[in-house]
Amino acid sequence: MSEVLNPRPVIAAGFSSHILAEEMAVELGTKVVSVTRRQFSDKEIQTTIEENVRGLDVVVVASASGDPNKQEKEARLLMRAANRAGAKKVTLVLPYMWYGRSDDIWDERNSPALIDTIENLRAHCQSVVVADPHNAGQTREKFLDISSPVKNCTITHFAFPFAVQLKDLVDSGVFEKSNLMLAHADAGSTKRISRSFRACMYSVLGFSDRSADEDDWSQGLKDRDKATGKIKIKGFSAEVAGKDVVIFEDMVSSGGTACDLASLLKSKGARSVCLFATSGLFTTDIKKGEAITASVERVNRSSLDAVFITDTYNHQLTDPDIHRAIEVSPIVHTIKTAPFLASIIRALHIEVAGNTTTDENSVSAILKGTHPDQTKKGQRIAIPVPRKAGSPLLRLG
Repeated sequence: MSEVLNPRPVIAAGFSSHILAEEMAVELGTKVVSVTRRQFSDKEIQTTIEENVRGLDVVVVASASGDPNKQEKEARLLMRAANRAGAKKVTLVLPYMWYGRSDDIWDERNSPALIDTIENLRAHCQSVVVADPHNAGQTREKFLDISSPVKNCTITHFAFPFAVQLKDLVDSGVFEKSNLMLAHADAGSTKRISRSFRACMYSVLGFSDRSADEDDWSQGLKDRDKATGKIKIKGFSAEVAGKDVVIFEDMVSSGGTACDLASLLKSKGARSVCLFATSGLFTTDIKKGEAITASVERVNRSSLDAVFITDTYNHQLTDPDIHRAIEVSPIVHTIKTAPFLASIIRALHIEVAGNTTTDENSVSAILKGTHPDQTKKGQRIAIPVPRKAGSPLLRLG
């Protein structure tokens, strides 16, 4: 099979995603185009692409880190600028999408912001990659609406980087594979832990006796007050005594629910509790007098043995105090996603000729962990991060 990636797509980065965009550009062998940003005295913003992108595929990478309203506006301005400048195609990459959790109508006078957000974004791009959205079904449906110019919406999870990290912990003796209990955070997570997620996890970890078609994972049991958003932990669906419980979520918000669940599991005899969450928001309630780093400190004091997040929501440029707290936390570890996301962009932009039964341009193969670049020895699409000094994991091996 032959493949062509010519010309390579260039990347335009939203302010809070600039670091991730630069790392993706290195993986793709391309560049991040220069962008000028201005904010006027009345708080309005102006965004200009300073380089020639005519006839090129432009990938706009934009996450909601920082002010989501400002970042969303900036993303739309970047896509508009690329289209006005004659870009051949605009692909929007959303490492963390604004208003992803506003997907439900709580009463007749409530308007879910997710729908409004997608309707505004989809008008300016032809392809979208959304990383682990809170509501994958509604996200895909709205981006691909009959009135939308979007022709391809790729919903990606991070099962492969998570599985590689977990396998490293097994290989290093922290966990025994037979003792692992893979779990949902709650009933709502069952939709996120898809067949391809389980297939990838089982393949990388070597669970040849488990079927991806059967969702037999344990889960946390909790109630959410829809008016206040407050969550109450009620229990867990399986016996956890002596088990290494590994919970998967789309995000850590304030960390309170994860900490409560870990405390419950430890009280029931769990040997360890680890959380894998795509995005680490670590929000705090300033009105209640909490320090900006209170959520990270809450996790540090909790019964959690480790929290693995990704760099899809990066505080480095928007909330440096939170970034520093994450960096020094013995509990929170950050997994790099640029190689994985770049592999998806590459697959979407390869023009393949020849044998169509191979997987060089297959996004589904990447999600299942079966792409040729993932299965070869010494693969570099996902690299485990080392355990930090003071990590409770160091005592488990």
